Amino acid sequence: MQGFILKIKIYTATKSIIVWGGIKSIGKAFKRESEETKAASKILMKIVKGKDVTHEEIKFLKDQSVDLGKAMAIIGIQAVPWSSIAIIAIEKVGHKHGFTIFPKEQTVPWQEKIDIPKKNIPLDMQNGINKTNP
Repeated sequence: MQGFILKIKIYTATKSIIVWGGIKSIGKAFKRESEETKAASKILMKIVKGKDVTHEEIKFLKDQSVDLGKAMAIIGIQAVPWSSIAIIAIEKVGHKHGFTIFPKEQTVPWQEKIDIPKKNIPLDMQNGINKTNP
């Protein structure tokens, strides 16, 4: 009997770790997408104001628009019963054919991937480091 209880405890602990990792992953993806959407809105405002935009910015805006469409479709599908299973099935079939229904990570055109440590940098200079200013 104690062996059975131990197996249940191990199973429960393992599954909770997996679920918690998934929740953290979703949170990171949501934060990333919100930052990318902010960057896309800045690019769109530059276009509306008649300012010059680079080809990289236009490509980023198009790709982010596709990602927003994917996200809205996934949100809309959630209203249908059993949709979570359908989304997983569509994603698995999509991988076989080289596409995904989930938004992808993009690099903001004016943002470098390098994260500069702020130690040993004067305070008056730290405000401009690691910002996404176009």
